[in-house]
Amino acid sequence: MVKSKIKEIRQRHNITQKNLAEKLGVSRQALCMWESDKRELKAPVLKKIAKIFGVQIDELMYITDELKIKKEMDMEREKILKATFELLAPDAKKVALTGDFNSWDANGIKMRKYKSGKWKANVDCSPGRYEYKYIVDNEWWTDPSNNNSSVNSFGSVNSVIEL
Repeated sequence: MVKSKIKEIRQRHNITQKNLAEKLGVSRQALCMWESDKRELKAPVLKKIAKIFGVQIDELMYITDELKIKKEMDMEREKILKATFELLAPDAKKVALTGDFNSWDANGIKMRKYKSGKWKANVDCSPGRYEYKYIVDNEWWTDPSNNNSSVNSFGSVNSVIEL
């Protein structure tokens, strides 16, 4: 298990196979065998690897999981889209936005009012389908400028946006 993680920690520190092999005093082929789990890794080499990368030996056990999580988070961050919600409600005192993207928080996402009477809010979302409503002066509204809608489990209608 630790063997296959050598490649991951090496890449994380931007060290080539050749450079790491030289630091360990082994051939590049031996390192390649360890990285592909085709050769048993001895404790003295494992200690050297831990020392080179400044980690405890037991930390090598968790490197794969950390890298996988970081990679998944980076991929998700790359997929984030900004959705702009606008509502014309010039007489409203307070407008908020709520929906699937914020777990239908009853406080909603506070919207900003512009001189034109439009209220706006930007929401970062992953691609997908989201149901939402506006909360205008404590009343729940569907989006009058969006014809896409869906009946919810309470029998009322939600507006729908697909990103």
